[in-house]
Amino acid sequence: MTELLLAGRRALVTGGASGIGQAAARRLARAGAEVMIADIDTERALETVRAIKADGGAAHFRESDVSNRDDVRHMVRDASEIMGGLSILFNNAMANPLDSYSEDERWNVMLESGLTAYWAAAIAAAPHLAESGHGAIVQTASIAGARIGIDFASEAYCAAKAGIVGLTRKLAKRLGPDNIRVNCIAPGVIKTPRLAYSGSDIPEFARRSQKMTPLQRLGTAEE
Repeated sequence: MTELLLAGRRALVTGGASGIGQAAARRLARAGAEVMIADIDTERALETVRAIKADGGAAHFRESDVSNRDDVRHMVRDASEIMGGLSILFNNAMANPLDSYSEDERWNVMLESGLTAYWAAAIAAAPHLAESGHGAIVQTASIAGARIGIDFASEAYCAAKAGIVGLTRKLAKRLGPDNIRVNCIAPGVIKTPRLAYSGSDIPEFARRSQKMTPLQRLGTAEE
Protein backbone atom coordinates (compact mmCIF):
# COMPACT_ATOMS: atom_id res chain seq x y z
CA MET A 1 0.00 0.00 0.00
CA THR A 2 1.37 3.40 -1.01
CA GLU A 3 2.02 5.74 1.91
CA LEU A 4 -1.05 7.94 2.25
CA LEU A 5 0.70 11.23 1.60
CA LEU A 6 -2.55 12.79 0.34
CA ALA A 7 -4.90 11.59 3.06
CA GLY A 8 -7.66 14.15 3.56
CA ARG A 9 -7.05 15.88 0.23
CA ARG A 10 -9.82 16.23 -2.36
CA ALA A 11 -8.84 16.10 -6.03
CA LEU A 12 -10.73 16.99 -9.21
CA VAL A 13 -9.38 15.26 -12.33
CA THR A 14 -10.71 16.24 -15.75
CA GLY A 15 -10.47 13.57 -18.44
CA GLY A 16 -10.12 10.93 -15.76
CA ALA A 17 -11.91 8.18 -17.67
CA SER A 18 -8.83 7.05 -19.61
CA GLY A 19 -5.19 7.69 -20.40
CA ILE A 20 -3.13 10.07 -18.29
CA GLY A 21 -6.20 11.30 -16.40
CA GLN A 22 -7.24 7.81 -15.40
CA ALA A 23 -3.73 6.88 -14.28
CA ALA A 24 -3.49 10.11 -12.27
CA ALA A 25 -6.90 9.58 -10.64
CA ARG A 26 -5.96 6.07 -9.53
CA ARG A 27 -2.55 7.23 -8.27
CA LEU A 28 -4.08 10.10 -6.30
CA ALA A 29 -6.60 7.71 -4.73
CA ARG A 30 -3.86 5.24 -3.80
CA ALA A 31 -2.09 8.09 -2.02
CA GLY A 32 -5.21 8.72 0.05
CA ALA A 33 -6.97 11.52 -1.84
CA GLU A 34 -10.71 11.54 -2.43
CA VAL A 35 -11.14 11.90 -6.20
CA MET A 36 -13.80 13.39 -8.44
CA ILE A 37 -13.51 12.20 -12.05
CA ALA A 38 -14.95 14.63 -14.58
CA ASP A 39 -15.36 13.28 -18.10
CA ILE A 40 -17.79 13.11 -21.00
CA ASP A 41 -17.24 9.33 -21.30
CA THR A 42 -19.64 8.07 -18.65
CA GLU A 43 -19.00 4.35 -19.13
CA ARG A 44 -15.21 4.49 -18.83
CA ALA A 45 -15.37 7.02 -16.01
CA LEU A 46 -17.67 4.81 -13.96
CA GLU A 47 -15.35 1.87 -14.59
CA THR A 48 -12.50 3.94 -13.17
CA VAL A 49 -14.57 4.91 -10.13
CA ARG A 50 -15.38 1.25 -9.50
CA ALA A 51 -11.70 0.30 -9.83
CA ILE A 52 -10.67 2.97 -7.33
CA LYS A 53 -13.32 1.85 -4.85
CA ALA A 54 -12.30 -1.78 -5.31
CA ASP A 55 -8.78 -0.74 -4.27
CA GLY A 56 -10.17 0.84 -1.13
CA GLY A 57 -10.18 4.44 -2.39
CA ALA A 58 -12.88 7.10 -2.50
CA ALA A 59 -14.11 8.31 -5.89
CA HIS A 60 -17.02 10.08 -7.55
CA PHE A 61 -18.05 10.86 -11.11
CA ARG A 62 -19.54 13.94 -12.72
CA GLU A 63 -20.36 13.98 -16.42
CA SER A 64 -18.64 17.09 -17.72
CA ASP A 65 -18.12 18.77 -21.08
CA VAL A 66 -14.94 20.85 -21.09
CA SER A 67 -15.94 22.49 -24.36
CA ASN A 68 -18.73 24.23 -22.39
CA ARG A 69 -17.28 26.99 -20.20
CA ASP A 70 -20.33 27.24 -17.95
CA ASP A 71 -20.29 23.50 -17.34
CA VAL A 72 -16.62 23.70 -16.37
CA ARG A 73 -17.40 26.27 -13.69
CA HIS A 74 -20.36 24.23 -12.44
CA MET A 75 -18.13 21.15 -12.42
CA VAL A 76 -15.74 22.81 -9.97
CA ARG A 77 -18.62 23.97 -7.76
CA ASP A 78 -20.18 20.51 -7.74
CA ALA A 79 -16.88 18.79 -6.97
CA SER A 80 -16.30 21.04 -3.97
CA GLU A 81 -19.84 20.55 -2.68
CA ILE A 82 -19.80 16.77 -3.07
CA MET A 83 -16.38 16.27 -1.50
CA GLY A 84 -16.62 19.03 1.09
CA GLY A 85 -13.79 21.08 -0.37
CA LEU A 86 -11.06 20.98 -3.00
CA SER A 87 -7.30 20.90 -2.63
CA ILE A 88 -6.10 19.53 -5.98
CA LEU A 89 -7.13 20.34 -9.56
CA PHE A 90 -5.70 18.34 -12.44
CA ASN A 91 -6.60 20.13 -15.69
CA ASN A 92 -6.08 17.34 -18.19
CA ALA A 93 -9.07 16.88 -20.52
CA MET A 94 -9.16 18.02 -24.15
CA ALA A 95 -11.92 17.33 -26.65
CA ASN A 96 -11.29 15.29 -29.78
CA PRO A 97 -12.72 17.16 -32.81
CA LEU A 98 -14.85 15.10 -35.16
CA ASP A 99 -13.45 14.32 -38.60
CA SER A 100 -16.39 16.22 -40.09
CA TYR A 101 -15.40 19.48 -38.38
CA SER A 102 -14.26 22.45 -40.44
CA GLU A 103 -10.91 24.08 -39.65
CA ASP A 104 -12.72 26.83 -37.75
CA GLU A 105 -14.73 24.31 -35.73
CA ARG A 106 -11.62 22.27 -34.97
CA TRP A 107 -9.76 25.36 -33.81
CA ASN A 108 -12.64 26.55 -31.63
CA VAL A 109 -13.30 23.26 -29.85
CA MET A 110 -9.63 22.51 -29.17
CA LEU A 111 -8.83 25.98 -27.84
CA GLU A 112 -12.02 26.08 -25.78
CA SER A 113 -11.58 22.61 -24.25
CA GLY A 114 -7.79 22.51 -24.11
CA LEU A 115 -6.96 26.01 -22.90
CA THR A 116 -9.95 28.16 -21.97
CA ALA A 117 -11.42 25.35 -19.86
CA TYR A 118 -8.15 25.14 -17.92
CA TRP A 119 -8.31 28.85 -17.14
CA ALA A 120 -12.01 28.72 -16.20
CA ALA A 121 -11.52 25.70 -13.93
CA ALA A 122 -8.45 27.19 -12.25
CA ILE A 123 -10.12 30.53 -11.51
CA ALA A 124 -13.28 28.80 -10.24
CA ALA A 125 -11.23 26.43 -8.09
CA ALA A 126 -8.88 29.04 -6.63
CA PRO A 127 -11.03 30.06 -3.63
CA HIS A 128 -11.56 26.40 -2.68
CA LEU A 129 -7.88 25.57 -3.11
CA ALA A 130 -6.87 28.58 -1.02
CA GLU A 131 -9.27 27.56 1.73
CA SER A 132 -7.69 24.09 1.87
CA GLY A 133 -4.38 25.64 2.89
CA HIS A 134 -2.35 23.47 0.50
CA GLY A 135 -3.84 23.96 -2.95
CA ALA A 136 -2.24 22.57 -6.07
CA ILE A 137 -3.05 22.83 -9.78
CA VAL A 138 -1.40 20.58 -12.36
CA GLN A 139 -2.07 21.08 -16.07
CA THR A 140 -1.31 18.81 -19.02
CA ALA A 141 0.65 20.60 -21.71
CA SER A 142 2.77 18.75 -24.32
CA ILE A 143 6.08 18.81 -26.14
CA ALA A 144 3.92 20.10 -29.00
CA GLY A 145 3.58 23.35 -27.06
CA ALA A 146 7.26 23.63 -26.23
CA ARG A 147 9.03 22.69 -29.48
CA ILE A 148 8.91 23.89 -33.07
CA GLY A 149 7.59 21.71 -35.87
CA ILE A 150 6.02 18.75 -34.08
CA ASP A 151 4.55 17.15 -37.16
CA PHE A 152 1.91 15.02 -35.44
CA ALA A 153 0.07 17.97 -33.90
CA SER A 154 -2.35 20.39 -35.53
CA GLU A 155 -2.00 24.15 -35.25
CA ALA A 156 -4.90 24.21 -32.79
CA TYR A 157 -3.35 21.52 -30.60
CA CYS A 158 0.05 23.24 -30.55
CA ALA A 159 -1.51 26.62 -29.78
CA ALA A 160 -3.56 25.21 -26.90
CA LYS A 161 -0.60 23.38 -25.38
CA ALA A 162 1.73 26.38 -25.72
CA GLY A 163 -0.99 28.49 -24.13
CA ILE A 164 -1.09 26.15 -21.14
CA VAL A 165 2.60 26.82 -20.50
CA GLY A 166 2.01 30.58 -20.43
CA LEU A 167 -1.19 30.20 -18.43
CA THR A 168 0.60 28.07 -15.85
CA ARG A 169 3.28 30.72 -15.33
CA LYS A 170 0.71 33.48 -14.88
CA LEU A 171 -1.50 31.43 -12.54
CA ALA A 172 1.53 30.47 -10.46
CA LYS A 173 2.35 34.14 -9.93
CA ARG A 174 -1.27 35.14 -9.30
CA LEU A 175 -2.19 32.29 -6.95
CA GLY A 176 1.13 31.76 -5.19
CA PRO A 177 0.31 34.30 -2.44
CA ASP A 178 -2.72 32.12 -1.58
CA ASN A 179 -0.39 29.12 -1.08
CA ILE A 180 -1.55 27.50 -4.33
CA ARG A 181 1.16 25.80 -6.37
CA VAL A 182 0.62 25.71 -10.14
CA ASN A 183 2.65 23.46 -12.45
CA CYS A 184 2.29 21.85 -15.84
CA ILE A 185 3.66 18.69 -17.38
CA ALA A 186 4.73 18.42 -21.01
CA PRO A 187 4.62 14.74 -22.03
CA GLY A 188 5.93 13.35 -25.26
CA VAL A 189 4.00 10.64 -27.12
CA ILE A 190 2.15 8.53 -24.55
CA LYS A 191 0.32 5.26 -25.20
CA THR A 192 -3.28 6.31 -24.59
CA PRO A 193 -6.62 5.70 -26.37
CA ARG A 194 -6.16 9.09 -28.05
CA LEU A 195 -3.48 7.49 -30.24
CA ALA A 196 -6.17 5.16 -31.65
CA TYR A 197 -3.73 2.29 -32.12
CA SER A 198 -4.16 -1.43 -31.58
CA GLY A 199 -1.42 -3.79 -30.54
CA SER A 200 1.83 -2.91 -32.30
CA ASP A 201 -0.01 -0.97 -35.01
CA ILE A 202 0.80 2.55 -33.88
CA PRO A 203 0.65 5.68 -36.08
CA GLU A 204 3.73 6.54 -38.09
CA PHE A 205 4.45 9.70 -36.07
CA ALA A 206 4.46 7.61 -32.89
CA ARG A 207 6.80 5.12 -34.51
CA ARG A 208 9.22 7.93 -35.37
CA SER A 209 9.01 9.29 -31.84
CA GLN A 210 9.73 5.85 -30.46
CA LYS A 211 12.93 5.61 -32.52
CA MET A 212 14.15 8.98 -31.20
CA THR A 213 13.52 8.04 -27.56
CA PRO A 214 16.53 6.64 -25.65
CA LEU A 215 14.38 3.80 -24.24
CA GLN A 216 13.13 2.99 -27.76
CA ARG A 217 9.51 2.89 -26.62
CA LEU A 218 6.58 5.20 -25.99
CA GLY A 219 5.73 6.49 -22.54
CA THR A 220 2.89 5.05 -20.48
CA ALA A 221 0.10 6.93 -18.73
CA GLU A 222 1.21 5.53 -15.38
CA GLU A 223 4.65 7.03 -15.86
